[in-house]
Amino acid sequence: MLPHISNSQAGVNRQDPVYKSKFEVYFTIPAALQAEFQQDVAVLTEQVQNIGGLETLDRGVEKGEQKFLGTTRTYLNATKDSTSHELSVELALNFRNRTDNYIYRLFKAWNDLTYNESSGETTLKQDYVADFLRIYVGNRAGDVWRDITYKDVILFGGLEGFDTLDYSSTDIQTLKIKLASDWAMDNLKVPSRQ
Repeated sequence: MLPHISNSQAGVNRQDPVYKSKFEVYFTIPAALQAEFQQDVAVLTEQVQNIGGLETLDRGVEKGEQKFLGTTRTYLNATKDSTSHELSVELALNFRNRTDNYIYRLFKAWNDLTYNESSGETTLKQDYVADFLRIYVGNRAGDVWRDITYKDVILFGGLEGFDTLDYSSTDIQTLKIKLASDWAMDNLKVPSRQ
């Protein structure tokens, strides 16, 4: 049988594709920063350009091997190598009131909670952890088909994107951050059949 659109189940049944660009990210910040930055937390959602690292939600158990007289026996390992999650987020930056780079300031303050370069001060996990980061993934109509919540989120590894200034560049500045979480809830929405 030759290929024809009538042979495509996705085509004849009007099934929409899954898009990478239909998502929203919602942040919380550590309690120690909420008094100063709570007004900015809602704005973080609209500044997200992309988020990576979601593959850890689908990570499986790796294989292990035994040798027997020159042959290999393959098994699944007893546990996963890691159950934690590392996310990378790229954020757009804008000035408020002409010179207030408020998104950068928020993450700089969070980064300083882990180790303050000026004073050498450090804090405990209860002080530098955010309650959650939540991601909604939807279709073109905005219906959510995946709801992911990362719990007890920490900012680690510093802030990226401000390492170079360049007179010849016309690029708009972004900020890249890395977040880690020890546990996540991944809720796939299963619609009822009609």
